Amino acid sequence: MKFPISVRGLLFAVALVILVGCGGQDHPRCFPVRGQVLAGDRPLAEATVLLHPLFESAPVIPRPIARTDADGRFEISTFGTHDGAPPGEYAITVELRENRTVGEEVIRDGRNLLPSRYSDARQSDLRCEVVAGNNDIPPLQLPNVP
Repeated sequence: MKFPISVRGLLFAVALVILVGCGGQDHPRCFPVRGQVLAGDRPLAEATVLLHPLFESAPVIPRPIARTDADGRFEISTFGTHDGAPPGEYAITVELRENRTVGEEVIRDGRNLLPSRYSDARQSDLRCEVVAGNNDIPPLQLPNVP
């Protein structure tokens, strides 16, 4: 297909803006963070894992977060899916919300089923350090859940 020069130029400019916009990294570099949550000796599925920096961070940086799978395993995401977290020390919180029905949909946003200390970064004794490279957190051991 032949386009006039002005249309080709416009298409080139749009493509360039898209490439530069998507390729530029204006946030801290992240490194993979993986782990597992256990309740007693069983994997804890559908729990939310959140990392809270114990260092000064820019206010625009989102909290690194993950959701556990059926085996209690998780991979942290900060700016993109499973991109990990910026280096530093973190307090870890874990919540398991009760299922609630909204219309025909079941969502997990009810009351927290875990002891409250695990949902408060100041009270949680769970910690990790993210370093350059792959980060495998030892299993996070929580009490049995009803």
